[in-house]
Amino acid sequence: MAKILLLNDDGPNSPPFLAFWKELMRSKIGEVYTITPEHEMSAAGKGLTLHKPLRLYKRVIEVDGEKGILYLTNGTPGDCVVVAIDLIIGSKPDLVISGINKGDNTTIDNLFTSGTIAGALQGVLNGAKAAAFSTEIPIGEFELEIDHFKPHAKIAVKIADWLIKNDLPGIHLLNVNFPYRVTEKTPIKLTRLGWTKFTNYVLERLDPRGRPYYWIASTFKDLATEGPDTDVYALEAEKAISITPIKLDLSIFSFLKEDPSQLREQAEQAVKKLNELISLLEKVKEEMFIH
Repeated sequence: MAKILLLNDDGPNSPPFLAFWKELMRSKIGEVYTITPEHEMSAAGKGLTLHKPLRLYKRVIEVDGEKGILYLTNGTPGDCVVVAIDLIIGSKPDLVISGINKGDNTTIDNLFTSGTIAGALQGVLNGAKAAAFSTEIPIGEFELEIDHFKPHAKIAVKIADWLIKNDLPGIHLLNVNFPYRVTEKTPIKLTRLGWTKFTNYVLERLDPRGRPYYWIASTFKDLATEGPDTDVYALEAEKAISITPIKLDLSIFSFLKEDPSQLREQAEQAVKKLNELISLLEKVKEEMFIH
């Protein structure tokens, strides 16, 4: 049976994460080991805790009759993977899945800052297959119910199962982003990374003693600056499920030393297999809403 490591960067009480955990436990696609930071670690990136001791706690969780063991640590999502491999699983997992994150993680910008994607990256660096899952949360939407994310979770489980059974040549991980609402009409798109979703700026405020403090804030960029084949465009403009295959060696020399024809062939094979996955997910989505 495949060993699956599930983690997030939102902590143990995130509704989309709990929906995913419940469906994963019910699916029986593998032996599931679950660990999260004890509190939210969004935008932590691929940090590891080297300047203070880590703690590890064990608790029982239950969601709609499903019971399981959840481990908590005071560290980052990257720490979760390292700790789980050494102290919980005792070996490399077959698949590391991170999410479903409360908030989307599109564009290159989030590839480098997202704690959710970082958990999947740490899995790749430890030799496992990996995927990161996130869902859009509309501004002002605070009442999040676990059942709302059941369609997201069912599709995420099917992707996880497919990854266990299939190899993707040249691809290190999948970054999957769901719209807030998933229905039988929701498109499923194979996408590339956009550049950035936000323009950042700094707000200055004064504390009660008149001393300045600062917030990093952001505004949404015009989607016209991103191509229609990007993850951010698919999610924001088309309200589609975006599946983005990621290759991690970003240095130009990795392309210079490889045979361009072999790289193209490898990429074409990966795209062909991913299109087969999308066809499978379309059938799963149709059956899910019919029943």
